[in-house]
Amino acid sequence: MENSLKRRGSPERKYSILGCLQVSGKGLHECQLHRLLLPCPPAVARLAAPMKTASSRDFPLLDLLVWLILVQLFTPCSAQFAVIGPPGPILALVGEYADLPCHLSPKMSAENMELMWVRSNIRQVVYMYAYGVEIRDIQMAEYRGRTSILTDDITEGKATLRIYDIRTSDSGNYLCYFQDENAMMELKVADPFWRTWPWISAIAGTLPILLLILAGMSYFLWRQQKDKEQKLAEKDLERKAREELQYELKWRKIRYMARGEMSQAYAEWKMALFRAVDVILDPNTAHPNLLVSEDQRSLQRAYKQQILPYNPKRFNSHYSVLGCKSFTSGRHFWEVEVGDRKDWHIGVCMEQVERKHFIPIAPENGFWIMELSNGKDYQALTYYETKLTIANPPQKVGVFLDYENGEVSFYNAVDGSHIYTFPKTSFSGPLWPVFGVSTLYPTALTICPALT
Repeated sequence: MENSLKRRGSPERKYSILGCLQVSGKGLHECQLHRLLLPCPPAVARLAAPMKTASSRDFPLLDLLVWLILVQLFTPCSAQFAVIGPPGPILALVGEYADLPCHLSPKMSAENMELMWVRSNIRQVVYMYAYGVEIRDIQMAEYRGRTSILTDDITEGKATLRIYDIRTSDSGNYLCYFQDENAMMELKVADPFWRTWPWISAIAGTLPILLLILAGMSYFLWRQQKDKEQKLAEKDLERKAREELQYELKWRKIRYMARGEMSQAYAEWKMALFRAVDVILDPNTAHPNLLVSEDQRSLQRAYKQQILPYNPKRFNSHYSVLGCKSFTSGRHFWEVEVGDRKDWHIGVCMEQVERKHFIPIAPENGFWIMELSNGKDYQALTYYETKLTIANPPQKVGVFLDYENGEVSFYNAVDGSHIYTFPKTSFSGPLWPVFGVSTLYPTALTICPALT
C-alpha cells in the first residue's frame, strides 16, 4: 500500500512565505524550510516592501489582505510531488543488509533535494543526504558506519538507503523524506534459528563430516559382512565338494575292485583318483646316522655318525629324512620299495615338527607314519601305537594323501590290499613326505619313480 502525502498549501509553507515577506524589508530575500535555504520569489519581495511600510501606518486591513493574496499566489516555493515507499514490509536477516527504497511521483530529479530517513520522529535520524553530500553530524550513533545511499537513479527521483549488519533492534517503522514530504515503511528483522541456537550451527557444520564418516563405516561394515558371507559360502562349497568327492572316491574304488583282481583294480583307481608325484630325499634334513644316495631316492643306515654342518631343518632325535617337496592341497600318492628290510617307517609330517629333541611320533605331534620293526611288527604310530595285522607282508607300500579330506592311507602296492588309514583330520600348512630306517641292513629303502 503506497504511503504518500501531497501537500499543496500547508500552514508551514504559508509560514515560510510570510516569514519571507516579513524579512524582506531588511533586505533578506530567502526563507528556510526544514534546514533548506529556498529562494523567495522576487515578485513577493518587491510587492512586500511597499506594503509593509504602508500597512504599518495607515492601512492595517489592506496590508493583511495583500498578504493573503500573495500567499495564495506564491505558496509553493518548490514543485508539487509525492514520496512513494515500498508496498509492503521489508524483510531482512540478522547480520545481512536491508534496502529501504523511496521514489518521487511524478518522476523528477532529486539531485538538489534533501533526503532523510528517520525512525519514529524527525530527531531520530538514520541517514541524511543533501545536495550530494552525506550529513553525519545528526546521525544516530547506532547507525554510524552501517549505512550508505544508492543514488544510481536519483535523476529519476529514486534513492535507496542500505543498512548493513542488520540487528534485531533495527526492526520497526521508518520515514523517508524528500524535502518535507515523506513516506512510511516497515522493516522486519528475523534471526535465523541456527544463530539463535549456536549448537545447531555447530551441528550443521560438522554434520557433513559425520555423515561422510558414517557412510565410510557403513560401507566398510557392509564389505566386511559380504566378505564373511562369501568366505562362509566358499567353505560350504568346499565342504560339499569334499563330501561328494569322498563319496565318489569310495564308489569308484568299489567299481574298480568289482571288475576282477584287486591288484588290477588298485593300479586303475590310484591313477584315476590320485596324482602320482616324483619324490626325492632332502639330504639337509637327514639325521647324521642316515646315508642318502646320490640320486636322492635311496636311504641306508650309516655305520657311524657323520659330522655334518648344523642345519635347523635336520633331524637329530629321530632317524628320519624329509622329501624335497611339500603339499598343501590335492590328492597325491607315491610308492616306496621296502623289500625285505626288517625296519622302516614312512608317511607324512607337518613342517613345524620337533626335530632336535625326542618326542613321541603321533598325529598329535604332527606325524602320520606307519612302521615295521623287528622284521614282523607292523604298526601305525598313533599316541597309543596301533598294531596292524598284515597277511602278506608288503614289498612295496603306497602312501596316499588326500589333503582336503584329511586322510593319510597306506596300501600294499603289489596286491592292492588296504593296510591302514589314519582317522580323518583337518590339515593346516604344508605336509612333507617322511622316511626313515634305524638298523644296519643291506637292503636300502628306495622311493619309486612316479608312474606316468
